[in-house]
Amino acid sequence: MNTLIYDKNQNSLVKKFRQSDIPSYIRNPDYLLWIDIETPSKTDMQFLLDNFHFHPLDIEDCLSIIERPKLDEYDDYFFLVLHVPLFIKQTRRLTPFTVNIFIGNNFIVTVHQGSCKPIQMTYDNLVEDHGILSKGSGYLLHRVLDALIDYNFPILNKIYRNIQDVEDNIFKKPSTKNVRTILLIRTNILTFRNIVFPQRKLLKTLEIKDMDFLIGALEVYFSDLVDHIEKIWDTLENYKELVEGVHDAHQSLLSNKINDIMRILTIFSVVILPLTLISGIYGMNLGLPLGSSPWAFTIILLAMLTISIGMLVYFKFKDWI
Repeated sequence: MNTLIYDKNQNSLVKKFRQSDIPSYIRNPDYLLWIDIETPSKTDMQFLLDNFHFHPLDIEDCLSIIERPKLDEYDDYFFLVLHVPLFIKQTRRLTPFTVNIFIGNNFIVTVHQGSCKPIQMTYDNLVEDHGILSKGSGYLLHRVLDALIDYNFPILNKIYRNIQDVEDNIFKKPSTKNVRTILLIRTNILTFRNIVFPQRKLLKTLEIKDMDFLIGALEVYFSDLVDHIEKIWDTLENYKELVEGVHDAHQSLLSNKINDIMRILTIFSVVILPLTLISGIYGMNLGLPLGSSPWAFTIILLAMLTISIGMLVYFKFKDWI
């Protein structure tokens, strides 16, 4: 449990305190608290329940692995569930990572299963530069949400680079490996869209909420967050169409490659057919023309060679090869 306590009167962070001291700062207007809980335990959740008096269902949601993005309103706090995309290197797939946020007049509590890079970076930055904390919990919430949303853009860039790489590869050498890569990119884009879609409505709802900690001056800040999430959504829509175009192009190139192979094999079969017929006839134990000539073998080979060359010239004249 990481705890950051800001003293508004002293304009500084409280350096020394024990966990047992935290309840005395809760709902004290002279202080602003940020408690970040990574991999919450039942003890941590009981601490929140006993001291912050959050709704038991919200506490239960924090311990749940999968929870849909939502915004629950209470008399003195809001409870938000947000998702950010998490890239799993082992499987090369995106998966939703849940961040739970409680916000009140003078506190924010973030709860998540495992390390969350954007929250950790925001926390470390505020330890170094805590000027924004003097503006209240609403501005702190904006800073946290802004970090979570900005975390999407590097992943978007990675997806775009993957699309470009597979696009280059399919024109160099169409193969089934490219098909697997395209399908993986398409799956990640669909997962990303499923993560972003419900949060568009959530942020738009948060933009127009009227609470003591969400003052009117914050409207423009949350409007900027809405613009960012809409930009992410539009980008994903473009990537979805782009990867579908790459998939169609790859299927066309692969079909052309197969057609070329079949055409070459067909030409070989047609050329070999009369040669097989001639060799089969002269392989019979019968009296045949040139059967007693010492030059029979040479003459037959020359005839077969002439037929082969003639057929290839004819195919070339017809532009079949």
